Amino acid sequence: MNVIELFLKKALVFSVVALFCLSLTGVSAQVPISSPQTTPEPVLGSDFKRWIEVDIFNFVTRYRYARADNNETLNDQAQWQVAFKTRFKFDRAGRYSVNAGVFTGSNFISNWNNLGPGTGKLQSNVYVKQLYFDAKLTKKIEVQIGGITINSGENSEATTYDNDGFITGARIVIRAPKSLYFDEISATNAYLGDLIRPSIFGRLHRLNESNYRQILVRKQATKRIGFSADYTFVLGTDTLREAVRIKPKHFFLNTLLFDAYQRVSTPKGYGFDIFGEKVINKHLMVNGGFARIDRWFTLNGDRFLPGKRLYTSLVFKLRNDLTLSPVLFHAVGALRTPLSQRTRFDFILTWNVLETLHRHHVL
Repeated sequence: MNVIELFLKKALVFSVVALFCLSLTGVSAQVPISSPQTTPEPVLGSDFKRWIEVDIFNFVTRYRYARADNNETLNDQAQWQVAFKTRFKFDRAGRYSVNAGVFTGSNFISNWNNLGPGTGKLQSNVYVKQLYFDAKLTKKIEVQIGGITINSGENSEATTYDNDGFITGARIVIRAPKSLYFDEISATNAYLGDLIRPSIFGRLHRLNESNYRQILVRKQATKRIGFSADYTFVLGTDTLREAVRIKPKHFFLNTLLFDAYQRVSTPKGYGFDIFGEKVINKHLMVNGGFARIDRWFTLNGDRFLPGKRLYTSLVFKLRNDLTLSPVLFHAVGALRTPLSQRTRFDFILTWNVLETLHRHHVL
């Protein structure tokens, strides 16, 4: 394992354990009651934020059960996940920075490790999957190079690549809606591959190779309607994608999303996802939808397997930094083989460590 990854792995494990204990005990760096108007100074202070910003720090655990069409159990296990994204700023405004993403999981479509109980042995994979230089050359032009994320636009991971996916290459983003209409126009030239080599340090040599090219546009047409569309060429295959997200004002659902793809070169195929979400109150949301994915598309979200599937989820916000989410997927119609997944249930507990840090005035 690369020495940087080894250090980050140990640091993350220590931080998660320590902060979890802190969260459970309720210890807080609050100021004395005698000065309630004073805002506590973060432990790490403004000097730390001048150089380093933490964007995401989540610790997640889940129970996953999956059953095949012939009623055979495919998965019955506990898993865990860490997601950590940060950036080092060369200037105070953050126009020039190095961005890093540290995640669990050993391949392109998974950020999860087995916890031990159930099927699968305990895993401790932690990798630097993203590492890239970001330069905001002007207010309108941004350039990224290195181990970058996939730009999905408004599409969900049902119809584009898995949220855990990675590519190695460069991207230019133009934001000039007054002159070019679209809020964002991006062009990406990269390498998509090394699917079981998640560490960027094992993929940096791909910077001079290219098998992935994408042109994407995105527009917030109104306050309540946004859409995106893209053309992607990868491994000799041409695919079109489009999505529209609506936040209706007078409707039962608070959010509606329709996203789709069409593979216009051999093997041809198409798929789509219809999603809706309803906010019940500040502690509870309900969502769900229907997805249809063709059998040749296998690098999308691992929950959205080929076939037609109904899905639903509840999102319980136990407190600002702790969320509980039961998720159910069920295939409808015929499946290709008796061992194809028919039903899947995830019970997910997400700890937003970054929110805990803010709450205890560490950041």
